[in-house]
Amino acid sequence: MIENTKLTALVASRICHDMVEPMSAIIQGLEMIKDGDGKTDPDALSLLDHGVGKAWAKLEFFRFAMAGATAEGDSELEEGRAVAIKLYSVLKPELVWSAPAVAMPRPAVRVIVNLLLIANECLPRGGSVEISAAKLAEGGEVVVTAKGPRAKLREATATALRGDDGELSGHTIQPTLTSLLARQGGVELSTRESEEQVQLIARSPAFKL
Repeated sequence: MIENTKLTALVASRICHDMVEPMSAIIQGLEMIKDGDGKTDPDALSLLDHGVGKAWAKLEFFRFAMAGATAEGDSELEEGRAVAIKLYSVLKPELVWSAPAVAMPRPAVRVIVNLLLIANECLPRGGSVEISAAKLAEGGEVVVTAKGPRAKLREATATALRGDDGELSGHTIQPTLTSLLARQGGVELSTRESEEQVQLIARSPAFKL
């Protein structure tokens, strides 16, 4: 079991890591404005717009997927759609939301949204991420499919998703937290890889389609 203080510290580390790039763009844009001759610099405004948009999208995502991790009760997959769409508006891959309505415990919604971020990290050169769902004999499954050049699931990430002992750092805390949420929400996680494709699969008797 991970100590709460260590878990909190690693989550904070991950958030800080993800915020460096958009904050750098904001700072650079402000510096260009300060160093200008009073005229509006389109490049500076573009940097500010990019930085603010990306920072806001990521903060909303982390608030929903991580800060709200202890939320309980019944919900639907649709609850995570808006924050996922906003996040992918500032990421390289295209998000394709093909899933129908799926009722599930609220922690399970956090699991699926976290899988969407992991799918993005499987696509270093961009591509597409599709979320779909299907009814099983008992319950249902939600599948997040990442397709693109050199699509690959990092071994450390796969280990963390399985809940196995492995490296615990700012880079692996998000899949580790996803695994913890899956157990809290009664969700079974698995992965499947093929050429230029990674599938992240969440199954549960509590998924109602």
